[in-house]
Amino acid sequence: MKKFFSLVLAATIICGAMTFTSCSKNKDNVADKIIGKWLNVESAGLPLTADILSVSTFVKEGSEYKCYYSISEADYDVWFYKKQADVKVDGNTIMVTLKVDNITTVEEMTDITVNGDDLYYKGKTTLYINGEEIASYGPCQEHYVKVNDDFSQIVIGRWEGTVTSDEPDFTPYPICEKYLADGTNIEYELVDGQWVEVETEYADYFVDGSLLCTRWQYPGCEEERENSVLVSYSNDTLIAKEVVLRHGNLYTETSTLTKVSE
Repeated sequence: MKKFFSLVLAATIICGAMTFTSCSKNKDNVADKIIGKWLNVESAGLPLTADILSVSTFVKEGSEYKCYYSISEADYDVWFYKKQADVKVDGNTIMVTLKVDNITTVEEMTDITVNGDDLYYKGKTTLYINGEEIASYGPCQEHYVKVNDDFSQIVIGRWEGTVTSDEPDFTPYPICEKYLADGTNIEYELVDGQWVEVETEYADYFVDGSLLCTRWQYPGCEEERENSVLVSYSNDTLIAKEVVLRHGNLYTETSTLTKVSE
């Protein structure tokens, strides 16, 4: 669903409320199968990198389905935390339609299957301006994995640790971050063996399930972002991973963090 929201936001939009209406009388329709929180991990057979990560949460309230969508994507300045969009469910097809001003974006989700904690579907996205079709993408195979953990309260506090990678010749480096309950965070740098708070114009974050997204701006610099997937927490140790693309190759960076204070 990332193309759907990125295209719309590229034209500077404000997202509207999103509800799911079922046209199928089949009680075992696909919308019931995808209820839950899902992390997008692959698109067109390729792993998604840390540049763009998203989580979709499907819920059912009475006979109505709803979805809440979180994403951070820097190129189009996308920063959504549990936003919503309009959808119609018909059997094994879900049509996602968003109209903002003169822009309409429609995503057709077909061949939807759920296998344990894996969700697959083919998505075709069409963009209209003033009722005229100007672009179409897909169908493209999408892969989501179910998110069973909520790290939103766990991350609150100050963390110190090390970043490693499976990239050859990568040099591990130390990191220190503090996440506050109000959604802001503090960056630190190591100076003469001591962690010193870094000056920023702003620094904030959100956590949706296992997705951790941060953004910050140093004085006189452009905004920076970092997105990662939180994979485990045990004995005050938090593990986060992100896939990065360097020199045409994909590598996985792992942050091993220990909570040092609340």
